Amino acid sequence: MSWASWSEKYATGHAGMDQGHRRLMELINQLADAMESNKPMSFCSDLLERFIEHTRMHFLAEEQLMDRIRYPKAKEHKALHEMLVTDVLAFKASYDSGTTAQFVTLLVILDCWLERDISAADKELADFVAVPH
Repeated sequence: MSWASWSEKYATGHAGMDQGHRRLMELINQLADAMESNKPMSFCSDLLERFIEHTRMHFLAEEQLMDRIRYPKAKEHKALHEMLVTDVLAFKASYDSGTTAQFVTLLVILDCWLERDISAADKELADFVAVPH
């Protein structure tokens, strides 16, 4: 199962952001494959933890960039980051507890991330970075 494939539709034009987004997509596709193949719960949970770790590192890099360039929409953008991390951590807690956490729930969260964060907010940030200030 492949949740999403990288395409230019998701490209922000900022090499660092785009590379991070590609890696996060790879991790979530690995998780989708593992869950569809009924891999052990511990294996899937570890993949989900790797996704969370990479997400946090990616967001930290973006937030440092925003601070460095004094991005005027940094507060709103950081709130989007916090929302995604909170939602994914809640999914992981539910999954790890053995409750009926459906992978489709995570995919809905990630679809929102693609559309709201990458396709809109990150492209706007990349455009701001590209203009000399």
